Amino acid sequence: MPTAEAHITTDRASRYLVQLCRHASQMGHGFPSHANRGPHIGGERPKNVEAKWSETDGTISLDWGTCTLRATPKELTLHVEAVDEDGLQRIQALLTRNITRIGRRDNLTVEWRHPDGTTSASSVPLRRRRHTAVALTSAAVLAVAVHMGLGAGVLTVPHWAGLGADAVLAMILAMVLAKGALVAIHLRRRRTSSRAR
Repeated sequence: MPTAEAHITTDRASRYLVQLCRHASQMGHGFPSHANRGPHIGGERPKNVEAKWSETDGTISLDWGTCTLRATPKELTLHVEAVDEDGLQRIQALLTRNITRIGRRDNLTVEWRHPDGTTSASSVPLRRRRHTAVALTSAAVLAVAVHMGLGAGVLTVPHWAGLGADAVLAMILAMVLAKGALVAIHLRRRRTSSRAR
């Protein structure tokens, strides 16, 4: 069974444990799929979610595996056991997204580690990484395109200055597009390699 563990430093560990477990238990269909975020990683939601907890210990059972939570005065520990590697990544992504959301005031971060000490790729939700890369690339392309459209009228005096500026902006646009393609290739390879583990 694949496993991973995260140790989150916080002096409100018990509060976050209870909030996370209560949130899971209140969902008839698992963790919510927020309207602006789309479905969960892999496009699938857990069908069965069961949560039990106290102030210091909790268990969240999903279709893909189980997460055991333990709160101490200084730390929240999450231990995930899944039926397979895909299930492990799904549980990690769900927990990471929900913990970073409910712990945003305290800037909580989740770093998953495997028993061999390696860091898991699910420390940041895959969907968020992909959307961030696409959004940044799109914003850069849009900015260059708008600048080229506005710059053509502004930078045309003298004529050679406008041509030079257009050439520079065209090179920048090409570099931004190449960077976007490289980011997309990198994310695809990373996703493929993390699934192979």
